[in-house]
Amino acid sequence: MNTVEYLIENHRDDTIVTKDIVLAKFCTLENNHKHTAIIPSNLLNIVYSGTKVLHTVDGDIQISAGEAFFMTKGEYIMSEVIGDEEYECLLIFFDHHLTQQLIADLPFKLNSKNIHAKSIFKFSLDVFLQNTAGSLKLYLKDKPKFSDDLISLKLKELMLLLLGSKSRDNFISFCNNLTLDKSDLKTFMESNFEKDLTIEEFAKLSGRSHSGFKNEFKSIFNETPMKWILQKRLEKGKFLIHELNYDVGTAALSVGFKTHAHFSRLYKKHFHQHPSHTD
Repeated sequence: MNTVEYLIENHRDDTIVTKDIVLAKFCTLENNHKHTAIIPSNLLNIVYSGTKVLHTVDGDIQISAGEAFFMTKGEYIMSEVIGDEEYECLLIFFDHHLTQQLIADLPFKLNSKNIHAKSIFKFSLDVFLQNTAGSLKLYLKDKPKFSDDLISLKLKELMLLLLGSKSRDNFISFCNNLTLDKSDLKTFMESNFEKDLTIEEFAKLSGRSHSGFKNEFKSIFNETPMKWILQKRLEKGKFLIHELNYDVGTAALSVGFKTHAHFSRLYKKHFHQHPSHTD
């Protein structure tokens, strides 16, 4: 599910939606609450209480009270609340244009040759970061005018505080990744490869001609669209089965295969073992 759409639909009273930003509070008392989502914009998640585990293709990341993380647009994750404490967090989604503006105003220069490979940057909240995060939480109670500008200023304040913290170098490295233009074909395909679409339909939805789509795709991925799509589906299927304990049939349907048999046949050909095989 698209995370922003879910919040607007189910947590409207605790959400502010502006032109460039969505600010929302999320909480749950349900232990082992699991949620699979696509991240539609760059995200800052600040945890106030409880603990969450992010299951990602790069491994599991645990986020507890007093910690936060940035995540880049276009990622898919499965998150799980653990422990008996109520989980409460603040979510700030901000678009690519605003991201570029904010980072351009920060006192450092990006290095395009130093792209941080990971899509998540986790950090701890010191007293200054906690105070800024707390003021953002207050906005949800009164929903003041000029929320766009106010929240943007708070985001910039958070970024400046990170530059003055022990996380400075890691944050600068992550900013190179955060400012990449992911409104392009790369992000479109990474966000939509599971959908049951033809190559012609992928091209149309991305706003490109069939030939233009294939040429641009080849230049980005150095692979044909169908071969890349099948590989991505198989890789995610493997992740769902062996990391999240999906059964083979459910995993196959989740990643866009119409039948269990088709998925199993291609999986065995690609990984040289049956999907249910365990090491």
